[in-house]
Amino acid sequence: MITRQHAIKLRQLIVKASESLTDTDALQAVELFAEWKVDTEYKKDVRVRYTGKLYKCRQQHTSQSQYPPPIVPALWEEVKEQGQGTKDNPIPYNNNMALEEGLYYIQYDVEYFCFRSTGVPVYNDLSALVGLYVEVVE
Repeated sequence: MITRQHAIKLRQLIVKASESLTDTDALQAVELFAEWKVDTEYKKDVRVRYTGKLYKCRQQHTSQSQYPPPIVPALWEEVKEQGQGTKDNPIPYNNNMALEEGLYYIQYDVEYFCFRSTGVPVYNDLSALVGLYVEVVE
């Protein structure tokens, strides 16, 4: 039988080992990553959980309550499945992401094709960006 102390040590080793996982593998084990916390210093490329999703830190910073991962794409990038962005597997748009030319997105059960990259995160619904960056997929 395993002791509580040994289980705690094993958990620490598992968490440390999770740092070396690829993003694809990390998505299969989101529970291994610490929950995002306020007033915490995060280093570039550290991954955290927030509302059940996995995020990767883009630049070192100290977290603040008014700036959780989905709100500040300059600090956090949502880790997504590889292969997303195709017609058969569009990227769920969350009103806070940069759009990339050639990829497909979906919002409110409507699929869109991006014909021009935004270069920066945009906050509008995709329906407001038709003709500027996206077109509706029929």
